[in-house]
Amino acid sequence: MKRMRGQAMFSLSFLYWMLSVSPYDGPLYDSSAFSECKQYPENPLYGGGILKDKLPEFQLFTREDGITVNLPIFKLQDITPGTIYSFSTWIKIKNADSAVITASVGDKDSDELCVGTVDAKAGCWSFLKGGFVASSLNISSIYLKNSDEQDLEIEIASASLQPFTEQQWLLNQQTKINMARKRAVTIHISNKQGVRLENASLTVEQVSKDFLLGSAIAYTFIGNTPYQDWFLERFNAAVFEDEIKWYTTEPKQGQLNYTLADELLEFVRRNQITVRGHNIFWEDPKYTPVWVQNLTDSELKSAVNSRIQSLMSKYKDEFVHWDVNNELLHFNFYEQRLGPNATLEFYRTVHQQDPLATLFLNEFNVVETCDSTSTVDKYIAKIRELKEDGMSMNGIGLEGHFGAPNPPRIRATLDKLATLGLPIWLTEVDISDTFSKETQGIYLEQVLREGFSHAAVDGIMLWSAIRRNKCYRMCLTDPDLNNLPTGNVVDKLLKEWDTGVLKGQTDDHGSYSFYGFLGEYKLTASYGGKVVDAAFSLSPSHETKHFSVQL
Repeated sequence: MKRMRGQAMFSLSFLYWMLSVSPYDGPLYDSSAFSECKQYPENPLYGGGILKDKLPEFQLFTREDGITVNLPIFKLQDITPGTIYSFSTWIKIKNADSAVITASVGDKDSDELCVGTVDAKAGCWSFLKGGFVASSLNISSIYLKNSDEQDLEIEIASASLQPFTEQQWLLNQQTKINMARKRAVTIHISNKQGVRLENASLTVEQVSKDFLLGSAIAYTFIGNTPYQDWFLERFNAAVFEDEIKWYTTEPKQGQLNYTLADELLEFVRRNQITVRGHNIFWEDPKYTPVWVQNLTDSELKSAVNSRIQSLMSKYKDEFVHWDVNNELLHFNFYEQRLGPNATLEFYRTVHQQDPLATLFLNEFNVVETCDSTSTVDKYIAKIRELKEDGMSMNGIGLEGHFGAPNPPRIRATLDKLATLGLPIWLTEVDISDTFSKETQGIYLEQVLREGFSHAAVDGIMLWSAIRRNKCYRMCLTDPDLNNLPTGNVVDKLLKEWDTGVLKGQTDDHGSYSFYGFLGEYKLTASYGGKVVDAAFSLSPSHETKHFSVQL
């Protein structure tokens, strides 16, 4: 079994190499997305794809309450197993002000697979974007229905369904990685008189990466040198799993204890690891200290102000991000107790005291699955609402606790969130432990590739801290730090997304060119017995980076 897995991983790596050097005449993925309700629908993506010039039919479905409704469907033919389909359409409703419309594939008598959702409105057109991977599921149609089963009329325009083979999908990913994560470089070598030197020898090495990929760590990390070494060989970012949450730092009122957080922070400082602050407040009462829940409203207001003051006075400028309010779409403990402006006040106060930190909302089931409570449109609407009220919130957190991921729906969700122009992070990525460890690895690779290939994603954190020889849902290693399939995936991608060490010689123009991942580099150039060391950075740009060295 181990040998077969190794062969499969080698084959996939070879496929990515082959795609990067082979000509391509397939469809290019269209990242277009719209989050505003428009007076008129836009033209269909891909000219409609295989739905070009097709109008929906209407079919009778019986709801759970026994009422029969007429739903729009697109009947599908020649759906190919393993093919990836990108779906989009514009929707307008009647007989209601707004409603969550869900697009699903399957058959009315079989299991459904959610393709995507949209919070549609009356009087204007809203854009739904998603997709699915054809499997053994009986897929005979795409149908659209109202998630809360209101009796309303659904209008559809500019529908599109574009198929991609797996190879085409992977090549589109690689193209986006080349555009967003890499940059062309030309190094010029000359002598002190400015004469370019042909056949000068160069060694170029990437020493740090611009993209932040990290993992959660916990108190079990403290003093555990093998675990720390394993972490440092891989990651440039961290987040404390529980160690600055309120129930850890103040389990009883007035008894503050930052010992664990301080010890973890000492490690990340010493090793120059970027660290996120997770979290200040958690709207779920289950994770709110009991003593906090028992406070009067006025006492609660005082307590939250003290919580912010305590954290900021101790950790200002230490954390690059703060998840100020966690899971606001699903829960509302503080909003209920302190009023609808509670979140706004949290962010305003934190920003005043730690103005250089990026402040995030953090939410689950936005990108993972179709959840009518946390649709991508609801998240966008909440962010816009808070921004319009003057909130200093500048980051979008997507937890990423996945079951079986749906890659085209992940990409479509990121496309839509990207319309806000804010940095996006996948903040707590893991795969359900209901799957085998091998399947966890396969699914983790799908998620990481979708995140890394999307230009709007600035970083990814894995929710894989080891606690008492186990993890929340997904470990990367066993207790002895031997890689599991998920750890092998991480190692493979870290190597793939690294320029590594390049050796070469300048051409007849005294130049050496390459295409490198963004980050920091060191350079050694030699000619005629002379050697010089230099360093340079690759920052995001579509222009070639020119770097000159004199010997």
